[in-house]
Amino acid sequence: MRIWTGFLLVLALGLLAACAPQVRADPGEVVYDVPVSSQLGSLQAVAAGNPVVIRLQQELAVYYQIEARAPSGFGRWVQRQGTGSTVIFISERRNEQNAVTATIEMRWTLGVRADGRGSVRLETLTTEKIDLGAVEGPAFGRLDRSFNRVASAR
Repeated sequence: MRIWTGFLLVLALGLLAACAPQVRADPGEVVYDVPVSSQLGSLQAVAAGNPVVIRLQQELAVYYQIEARAPSGFGRWVQRQGTGSTVIFISERRNEQNAVTATIEMRWTLGVRADGRGSVRLETLTTEKIDLGAVEGPAFGRLDRSFNRVASAR
């Protein structure tokens, strides 16, 4: 009797999980659950932008300032002014005359979906062939450590 009860309970839980709404990401999108602190929910923070987007921006800024390593021969990552909720980080290779010889630009487009989850899209532009996984992977790894990845279509 206990075996049947346990089996029916496991079956019922499996059916509930299968019936739960599934989060789907659009092509090129990664979706995160982004907890927002009460400070970011303040009127001042909301006036500056959506708290979810602010948290994602902060996390990326910390990553590029402290952890990110540019490929060999490239300089430190520098944040450039983006438009709207786009955050841009650039790393450049320079020659002896300090002229730019190669550039890597990572454009992060951040948003909030209708369900309140964070939406992240990354476009990496380079002037020469590089290992994209080596620069994109650790950045998404940082977001994965900080937030719960719910869906991805990358």
